[in-house]
Amino acid sequence: MQLTDRIYAAQSDPKAAQVLRAGYETFLQFGLRRASMQDIADRAGMSRAALYLHFRNKDDIYAGMMAAYFKAAAEAVEEALATDPDPARALAAAFDAQIGDAGEGLMRSAHADELLSDKNVKAGQVMEAGLAQLVQVYARWIDAGVLAGRINAEAVAGNAQRLAQVMLAGFDGLKGLRADWGAYTEARRHLARLYARALTA
Repeated sequence: MQLTDRIYAAQSDPKAAQVLRAGYETFLQFGLRRASMQDIADRAGMSRAALYLHFRNKDDIYAGMMAAYFKAAAEAVEEALATDPDPARALAAAFDAQIGDAGEGLMRSAHADELLSDKNVKAGQVMEAGLAQLVQVYARWIDAGVLAGRINAEAVAGNAQRLAQVMLAGFDGLKGLRADWGAYTEARRHLARLYARALTA
């Protein structure tokens, strides 16, 4: 299942899912500053008045979109990590799942710098919470790998959460390569192999 499909399927209110989808597509096209509530309403096929029944403003829509992304990404990563006992393959699958088609759309947008910025206070808080959620998913996988003998306990040094934070910081650092998507994808998979080698050495 594509990450975008997972995001919209998880919404209990179909209208809210419709707004989030329209917001996502509008932000990719115009960026956050230039997008308007009217743009989003038009794309969602509803009036501005109907749009305001679900979200107060475009910042709320963007924050809602990011919250939905991180929730879906955490679920997708957890599933990916469980698909293969080999740490290198599991991490590569998890990194792919974490970006998914939704993250790829954001990163390849002409407005990526603005959309991925944490300067928007509400969205920044959502991103911080979402990252913490992902850290917990990776930390649980590391702890389970140590218990199963797939991951070297000495490499973890008793703090799986801190190690997961470091891993995700390195992963985030790759986004500077996003202008060449093929290079970014290869670097992401190479990083997974490097992490796995360190974890199993």
